[in-house]
Amino acid sequence: MSAPASDPTDLKLFIPGPSHVRKRILEAQAKPMIGHRSPFMKELLADVLPGVREAFGTKGDVVVLSCSSTAAMEGVSRSVVRPGKKALHLPNGNFSTLWRKLSSACGLDVAVEEKPWGEGWDEASVSAALDTHGEVDAVFVAHCETSTGALSDIAGVARAVRARCPQALVCVDVTSSAAGAKIDFDAIDIDIAVGGVQKAWALPAALALAAVSPRAKARMTEVPNRGYTNDLLSALAYQDEKGMTSTTPAIPVMQALRVQLGDIAASGGFAARFDKHLEMQKLVLDWAAGHGFSVLAHEGFRSPTVTSIGCDGRFTMSELVSGYRDAGYFITGGYGKTKETHWRIGHMGDHTPDDVTELLRLTDDILKRIGLQAPAKA
Repeated sequence: MSAPASDPTDLKLFIPGPSHVRKRILEAQAKPMIGHRSPFMKELLADVLPGVREAFGTKGDVVVLSCSSTAAMEGVSRSVVRPGKKALHLPNGNFSTLWRKLSSACGLDVAVEEKPWGEGWDEASVSAALDTHGEVDAVFVAHCETSTGALSDIAGVARAVRARCPQALVCVDVTSSAAGAKIDFDAIDIDIAVGGVQKAWALPAALALAAVSPRAKARMTEVPNRGYTNDLLSALAYQDEKGMTSTTPAIPVMQALRVQLGDIAASGGFAARFDKHLEMQKLVLDWAAGHGFSVLAHEGFRSPTVTSIGCDGRFTMSELVSGYRDAGYFITGGYGKTKETHWRIGHMGDHTPDDVTELLRLTDDILKRIGLQAPAKA
């Protein structure tokens, strides 16, 4: 068990983002600053783009934006719906709901089809939503809904959109799945995948990465008033023409991204990283089942990067959170309406199965100390 933390910065993060960042990655940010319009910047960008393509499963366009996931998602909202057309949002938790709010704030005509927290989207449910709402210009969905740990079937979402509404762009928030779960952007024929690097990438916050299809690029030329700072089309044009970012980037985090990509490659590549996330997920799900705890995300829609577990009235969340903190870990309750009823384990990024096993042993110790009774047998 870790020694009690004397300072919040000593706590080991097991929340679903920002995730724990290794010392080697933190130190990469301390490399000397470079000019953002220098040959060194061109070299840095050229070094990271191939790895980003591999993570997204695309041979096409990827772009680096120096902003939060939220800002990048807003940039997508501003870029893909033509005047007089409408967007369809498919919320199933807090962050997919946030994307709907961003689109509304950008003045879009927004249709909404919502699922309860813990459920995920698949081909049948998206087909039904499109039958209800008719023709739309873009469909927005979260791959992994971070607030619940529900993983939607984005391949099924794409199939439904192509069959029912072929002109619609498929836009996916991959903030808590990219670098932790297979995306297969090209193979499943989605149009935009976007997300920050502070979760399964295990990097400091301040970068967002996106993959963009040729169909999406063509659409963006038809959308006026996209802005500039976080406009994906402008950023891609600058990358292609000048080999640099369109605005001054978060250079230290890009330096860290380059190191992380090298470390991922040296550890077996993204396939091995995805397998590791599945192994960590299994440890958590097996532990929850063995202790009689419910899992918020429905079976068949569970993320390899984050699990939300219900306390089921057997203890108060503050007791568990305090126990973690005293042992040097930072884990909070659920999110929003599940804050007092669930806790989320972020088994993502550079955590290992050994780290997760240690955390679960600690959880057992905490539950014993607070006098948790075994679940009643049926």
